[in-house]
Amino acid sequence: MKKKNPYKLLLDTMGGLKICMVLSIACAVCSAYYYVLAYTYVYEVAREVLSVGKNFAAIQLEFLKDCGWNTLMCIGMGYGMYGLALLFSHITAFNTAARLKVKLVRHIGCLPLGYHDTHSGGAIRKILEKNTEMSETLIAHQIPNTAQAVTLPVILCIFMFRYSVWMAVACIIPVIIGFVLLMVIMMGGGADFVSNYQKAAANISNAAVEYVRGISVVKTFGQSADSFQRYKKAVEDFRNYMLKFALSMQKGDSAYNTAINSIFFTVVLGAILQYNRTGDSNVIANFIFFAAMLPMARSALKKIMSNSSESIIVKEALGVMEGMLSEKTMEYTGNEVPQGADVRLEHVSFRYAQDLPLALSDVNLEIPAGSITALVGSSGGGKSTIGSLIARFWDVTEGSIQIGGVDVRNISHETLNRMVSVVFQESTMLKTTIRENVALYRPDASEEEVREALEAAQCMDIIEKLPQGMETIYGAQGTYLSGGEMQRLAIARAILKDAPIVVLDEATAFADSENEYLIRQALKKLLAGKTVIMIAHRISTVEDADQICVIGDGRIVERGTHASLMAEDGAYKHLVEEFHQVIEWKISREVQA
Repeated sequence: MKKKNPYKLLLDTMGGLKICMVLSIACAVCSAYYYVLAYTYVYEVAREVLSVGKNFAAIQLEFLKDCGWNTLMCIGMGYGMYGLALLFSHITAFNTAARLKVKLVRHIGCLPLGYHDTHSGGAIRKILEKNTEMSETLIAHQIPNTAQAVTLPVILCIFMFRYSVWMAVACIIPVIIGFVLLMVIMMGGGADFVSNYQKAAANISNAAVEYVRGISVVKTFGQSADSFQRYKKAVEDFRNYMLKFALSMQKGDSAYNTAINSIFFTVVLGAILQYNRTGDSNVIANFIFFAAMLPMARSALKKIMSNSSESIIVKEALGVMEGMLSEKTMEYTGNEVPQGADVRLEHVSFRYAQDLPLALSDVNLEIPAGSITALVGSSGGGKSTIGSLIARFWDVTEGSIQIGGVDVRNISHETLNRMVSVVFQESTMLKTTIRENVALYRPDASEEEVREALEAAQCMDIIEKLPQGMETIYGAQGTYLSGGEMQRLAIARAILKDAPIVVLDEATAFADSENEYLIRQALKKLLAGKTVIMIAHRISTVEDADQICVIGDGRIVERGTHASLMAEDGAYKHLVEEFHQVIEWKISREVQA
């Protein structure tokens, strides 16, 4: 498979701003020309002074004055054109970076919801913030700088060969040697180091987010950052990659600098040999021109090397963004309307990635409208995967899932969202008012409707203790809620949405006894008359379900009612016995010998 050019992403995103980028490059090239032209007038002054020998009275002062003004004008034009180059490049950079962020955010919004379960928030945030900033730096600075830095040596070569072929050759030989060394560095391990650097940077971002979220646990047990092994390893890997990269580039940089700095020696040697051979005073004028120009030439060559090193980092960052944009989006092209709230899974198989084994294998399940179906079984068996597929967080690998007789892939996004509510195992609150959090699925809901949903979800005790009631901003001024309280607010969201199909993923998993009672009261209101898919470990919560399915190794092992499954003396009965053993467990001081 042919690898995509990551720079094409920038060009496509620029759109009409390409003309600004072309103007920026043109202005940078012109600035380089004017800088070199200013030095030619220095050459003309030197030649005029040397041509009169000791007869200084014969110097044409008007000519020297014109050369001086022309020099100032060329320097001014050089700075002015470079300023315009930066103006055009920054206009392009800021707009392109903004468009790129919007493009990425829109694409992320179209990815399967399950994508966010397999990709950490830290890595996504790094791509949106750091990688786009690198593209901005490339356009705003590196492109005009490189255009100017490349043009300067070319124009210099033209003037150098015009004035002295031998001294020009003396300059070019060290430059060629330096660029050969540079290419060896760039074509060697530099690119691999940058690739590893990007991965290490993403890992440290993920680990830092995880560490901050778990810092209360770390401090509770009196541990330091070193005890958080993943964070410690991420920091050490980042340090090692940066150290390796710096040391490898230091060797190459030293070799490159040695070659470029030797220009001064070769020019002096070339000038002496030529003057001894010809005795022409123009050789001295040529030497003055070369000596004046060499610092600028060396600076341009150093800038080329610096930009080459930075371009590897930017290219890798663009490649990561290109990789994200190449992720397959969830298509919602259908507009069929389900004729009911029944759910059917037909020969459903699913894997999370091509290189991973099947998470579900040939699952067949019928869930009648208005019934309660419980999914139980050991962790990792595939219970949550079935719930995710019904809500279309992912698309099935094989088979189909139908709601009201219509394949979920043929249902529009709006209709599917209206049909299905999901109450997650871990609820998330946005940093906005409690009212807006509850009305997340129905932003047009009135205050009275939100209040009724909160009352039905047993949340009024939460609202009463908040400083501004429903208008309290979650997360502001230390306003946080317990896991059980957040779960009740999540149920209030689902009650307000009033979807005919509800997926409950371990809804009471993190609740204490008081919150669990209130959650169960809230669920009675939510589940009335709904088609319910309940994923649970607590067997006591599913005993009254119309249908219980035991999920194991991606398959339905058993199905039936609580009574029929207990009579079979199979996997379900074993789960029930284990559950009762767990709830009967108590702390004992007895120590077995």
